[in-house]
Amino acid sequence: MEPTAYKVRRAEDQATLVDFVARRLTVSKRAAKAVLDQRNVSVNGRRVWMARHALQAGDEVSILAPVTLRKKGRKDEVPILYRDSCYVIANKPSGVLACGKKSLETILQKQLKAPKLQAVHRLDRDTSGCLMFAFDEEAKDSMVACFRAKEITKVYHAIVHDHMKRGAQRISKPLGGQTAVSNVRVLDTSRHASHVSVSIETGRTHQIRIHLASVRHPVLGDRKYAGGIRLDNTLTEIPRQMLHAFALRFNHPDSGKPIYVKAPFPTDFKACLKAFKLT
Repeated sequence: MEPTAYKVRRAEDQATLVDFVARRLTVSKRAAKAVLDQRNVSVNGRRVWMARHALQAGDEVSILAPVTLRKKGRKDEVPILYRDSCYVIANKPSGVLACGKKSLETILQKQLKAPKLQAVHRLDRDTSGCLMFAFDEEAKDSMVACFRAKEITKVYHAIVHDHMKRGAQRISKPLGGQTAVSNVRVLDTSRHASHVSVSIETGRTHQIRIHLASVRHPVLGDRKYAGGIRLDNTLTEIPRQMLHAFALRFNHPDSGKPIYVKAPFPTDFKACLKAFKLT
């Protein structure tokens, strides 16, 4: 097993080693002390096992220990797909805002007892799937920089109107005077609908919905951008837009460790696939 390296941030200057390990592994201090006692922690390449060792900003701490990132919660809790001391990725349900009053952000602040938790990016109210949050301002700024540098791979799944020719296509149409690029791949298709994956190179507002509508394959359930395309009664009865943020892939800003997180399809999305005989 290879050790995982973490950089001590400015906000963690003078933190004790046991506290740092506990936060990074999201475990109790007792469990963190056990990792230290097993001589599984190095600071700047030197093995250190003193629990009260004071760290300095910029130190590199390497930990050789399995990290459990997924935790089972109660049925009424928002599912957590990934968690470490800096970030949380939740499986956002449809019908909930990403941030603001009565949003997923405020729900998770209470659920995780983390009042400073902030959304790193956005999803539309009716879009489900992977949504990332940061535990503090410094972590948020680091990840926002990664998004701006296009170092985050975002993959969505959508069920769209009508039979779509199999294969892949690149939709490059500016939005609001800015470059916008969506890469669409058809996964399955039937007479009335198609199941597609969409990887976006840019993150403009409503980009996927607008781009798919522009090629006359609007997302099913999207009332706003399906104008001018006649839909039969079956399609107009779909309660929400069938768009799901399926996956996020990135290198952790602190450790450089590659992270890949997937959100399972929600019940309504799976039911829509079944209704249109799609896989």
